[in-house]
Amino acid sequence: MNKWRLKTKLTVDIFLAIAFVFNIITALMLLLNTGGGGRGQSATLVNLFDFSSRNSLRLIHDWTGLLIIALIIFHLMLNWRTILCYFKNLFISTVKVAKVEQTCKNV
Repeated sequence: MNKWRLKTKLTVDIFLAIAFVFNIITALMLLLNTGGGGRGQSATLVNLFDFSSRNSLRLIHDWTGLLIIALIIFHLMLNWRTILCYFKNLFISTVKVAKVEQTCKNV
């Protein structure tokens, strides 16, 4: 595997993990924040990080959710050949797990 592809995979995975953490945090904050300020106001850059505002939390949550979807699609595109290799070997009962890993490692 070339160095560019490996760095791209690592970068996508890191951003995916960061977006996932932000999404989980804002989901929990939305769940626990029943009131909060900023009702009837749209979230702007000025009050974007006002975590007492449900609108700001909702904006961050929605955008990180969209980012997660985009990164998952990109992640699947980068790893598609490996995924197919694993699935092809999944239904062959005589192939050992170590052999599948060795066969699919260089894909």
